[in-house]
Amino acid sequence: MMTPSIETIRHLIVKLLVTSAYALAAQVLPEAAFGQGATPLQSPQNKAPSPQEQCATLSVQELQAASRKARTPTSIESRLSVLPGGQITKLHLPVPLGSGEFYCAAFVEDGLVARVMEVTEVKVPQDDRKRIELTLNLPDLGFGWQRPRQLVVASFPVDALGKLNTASPGVYATRLFPVSNGLFSTLGSLAIVVLAYAAAVVALGRVGTGYSLNPVYLTSDSQDRASLSQFQIFGFTLIVLGVLAFIVLRTGLLSDISRDVLLLLGISAVGAAGSKVADHMKKRLSYENWSWLRNNGWLTTYETGIGKTPDSKRARWGDLLKTDGDFDIYSFQLAVFSIVVAYALVAGGVDQLATFEIPDNLKGLLGLSNVVYIGGKAITPNSVGELDKKVADLRDAELTWIGQVVNSVKPLADPQAKLNAAITAAPEKYQAYIGLARETARMLKSQYGTEGTRFKAEPIADSDLMPAFP
Repeated sequence: MMTPSIETIRHLIVKLLVTSAYALAAQVLPEAAFGQGATPLQSPQNKAPSPQEQCATLSVQELQAASRKARTPTSIESRLSVLPGGQITKLHLPVPLGSGEFYCAAFVEDGLVARVMEVTEVKVPQDDRKRIELTLNLPDLGFGWQRPRQLVVASFPVDALGKLNTASPGVYATRLFPVSNGLFSTLGSLAIVVLAYAAAVVALGRVGTGYSLNPVYLTSDSQDRASLSQFQIFGFTLIVLGVLAFIVLRTGLLSDISRDVLLLLGISAVGAAGSKVADHMKKRLSYENWSWLRNNGWLTTYETGIGKTPDSKRARWGDLLKTDGDFDIYSFQLAVFSIVVAYALVAGGVDQLATFEIPDNLKGLLGLSNVVYIGGKAITPNSVGELDKKVADLRDAELTWIGQVVNSVKPLADPQAKLNAAITAAPEKYQAYIGLARETARMLKSQYGTEGTRFKAEPIADSDLMPAFP
């Protein structure tokens, strides 16, 4: 067994003497010698309550009684017409900030304390007036519509022991506010978005026997094919509508929209317009060829009674990332970054719509993605352009054949006799025409389908391809 050294024993004796002297001084000397508002070697169980805790124990009647004794009665100012319950917000009192006072706040009807987290003095830019800015953590009043509540704010001096002097209040202010609930506001904004979506569904009209709720079909093109650019602007519009509705229900304030949000909607709109132009240039026949096909009865699509029946099944989610049936990396890039920005916009919170910022690099990337997306659509193989050229060649072949045989067929009355005479008079022109006519009819049927052309039977009969002779 080891024996303690003399040095160790000396150290223990000194420590015991110092501790005893400190305890004796704590009983004799005043509390202020050991720091304001605290007792020396005070245990957590005996610690005096903080001003914040004392505020929580004040009754509403005690706070209201401060109105009769307050040195500085004033009003509460706020840019919000509705206070967001369960959230931190800022209010202003149009008086200078005093020293040595603590602020308490509560709702009269419920007796719930609004915790004052910070008190600062700010200046009004217009007239250089000083005023108090209170940062309050408002209590949640529970689920339901906005409830009118009387908010009371009072300040009290704090003595050397850290105790509030409720007998000598300084500032007193009160105001009636509606108080909103976060969950109710969220559900209300979602309901508004659903109503807007339903309005879009009704505006589209019936698809067959009912209405289509498919967002891809709602934003599809004239051929019922999925359109990523139109889907993008539709989605961003609904998101901004939902955030605006939430802010109005939560704070009663119609929020401003930041320049970046407007730019985001503008980029989406330009992308949708550019996509339409690219589709129009690539997927529309020239007017002359379209008129020739219509007059000869070859093209029947979208005619009353025999037009292509709308079908929501043609617009598929997977087609948002495809161009002409192939996976499109440009569409994938645009979709990915659009989802990232949309999530940031939703997660930004109540106060972010007016100040929402997109990093410059991401804005450039979104713009570039739209440009590349439109460019990618413009440079994809153009089947309609090839059809348009084939129809033009067929029209030329028809004019050449008819021009060569017009004198032979004009005296004849029977259409079949006219055709036989035309074939006999210019067999080589007939062969050139019928070869082009067969190719054109096949391409036309492939592009517009059986329901969009006159060619129902298979194979296509030559008799359906003959021109009308004079």
